[in-house]
Amino acid sequence: MQGSSVVVRWALVVLLLLAWALRLSPLLSSPLHPDEALYGYWGLLIGRGRDPWLTSGPVYKPPLLPYLISVSQLILGDTTVSLRIAGAAAGLLTVPLTTALARALYRDHWVEVPAAVAAALSPFAVTFSGTAFPDPLMVAFGLAACLAAARGRTRWAGLLGGLSFATKQTGLVWFPLVLGIALSRSEQPKTLGELATFYLIPVALAFAWDGVRVLLGADSFWSAGVVGYGGLRLIWSDELWPRLRAWARLMAVLFGSPVINALLLMGLPVLAWHGLIRNPGTRWAFFDLLLTGFCIIFALVHWLAAFPIWARYLLPLVPIAAVLLGRIVSVVTSLWKTPVRFSVLSTASVALLVLMLIVPAVEASAGRSPMAEEGAAYRGVDELVSFFSDLPEGSVVYHHWLGWHYHYALFDAPVYLAYWPTPAWLARDVQAFGRRDRRYIAFPPGESAARVRQTLEAVGYRLKPVLPAGGVRERTSFIVYRIVPSSAP
Repeated sequence: MQGSSVVVRWALVVLLLLAWALRLSPLLSSPLHPDEALYGYWGLLIGRGRDPWLTSGPVYKPPLLPYLISVSQLILGDTTVSLRIAGAAAGLLTVPLTTALARALYRDHWVEVPAAVAAALSPFAVTFSGTAFPDPLMVAFGLAACLAAARGRTRWAGLLGGLSFATKQTGLVWFPLVLGIALSRSEQPKTLGELATFYLIPVALAFAWDGVRVLLGADSFWSAGVVGYGGLRLIWSDELWPRLRAWARLMAVLFGSPVINALLLMGLPVLAWHGLIRNPGTRWAFFDLLLTGFCIIFALVHWLAAFPIWARYLLPLVPIAAVLLGRIVSVVTSLWKTPVRFSVLSTASVALLVLMLIVPAVEASAGRSPMAEEGAAYRGVDELVSFFSDLPEGSVVYHHWLGWHYHYALFDAPVYLAYWPTPAWLARDVQAFGRRDRRYIAFPPGESAARVRQTLEAVGYRLKPVLPAGGVRERTSFIVYRIVPSSAP
């Protein structure tokens, strides 16, 4: 048994190194998403002292992430890595947390090893771990709270669960799971009180920060978040089937393997049958039902409530589904009663799991997963903002699509950013002030400049292409024009 434990530990070390290697490419090279740029802008506002309470614009997230990014920017400098390092660390930490949770709940190597493999090689986890989204950090805190509860550390469970909420409002989803695990270990009434008390500490601090912002004239992050989600409501009847198909497509990519998806779909009812009929009242049956119920309720809420259909919202499912996958593998292989056969079959199952997951994981690391398609639209933004940052002082950059990128990347640039809502507004502004300063406008791929060109020509101006054009280091997918009088060369 001791030798087996040593082998498992070294295998997990190798798996952790592989997980880090897979997450390194998204961390360093994936294009910056607009939301990531916005969080970086918030960090700069805090760190540079321009708006330490974030009252100058709508803020729809709790305070932990922007202040953490601000500290990271102060230590590592204003780089993409400094934005994403917290998410990358949290994403990597999710692997040992998932492993430890599986061990704490089931006390079975053949549950924890498949769970570790699934958490390390999930295309979802690989794609989103190297980002500045709050989701990886929220998941890591929630998972750590579950682990603390499983080990009987109720106060830590409450504190970590509260930090999950202080990272993102949807961290609330972890509280019922943490509570269920905590109550499974203790029948003392004080357990619930301790958990709730320590959970409320970071939650209260988050709302205290928000209260100061409201007193200073800002909108509450809670109300701004509800508006940002499009308003929390139940979906309409004509949305049922389209939303189900959309979420199902995303869930199918959770582990990127049809075989594993089928194993989960067929295995979860087996676990429920074990828990309700064959082995009711046992420790393992309780956790089977608790984790399965969490996944089902999580999926139903996202389907039936009008949440935006974004892939990263499913990230909390990855570690819990990984633990359930490990449990299914253990239950299936345990049908072979002979210890030798069980050991050989379990080892073979883990090896097969690695083979099925490694290709989707590598594809996700290289930016070729379905979740990376949205980010591909922003390739070339770095060159675009580099061009704008070198403009003469007082130049005007009009923006309609890339405002968050501009505000972050051009934070210290000597240019003036102006939002244009319509071509007519742009034409009036250029007609009034166009001869004073240099003025530029950029169009992303797929957006035509025809309407803007026609409107400007009507008031005596034209669009002169300047990027991509002579002297650029590499071709960009964005086109930048300088707005000049029609008579200018």
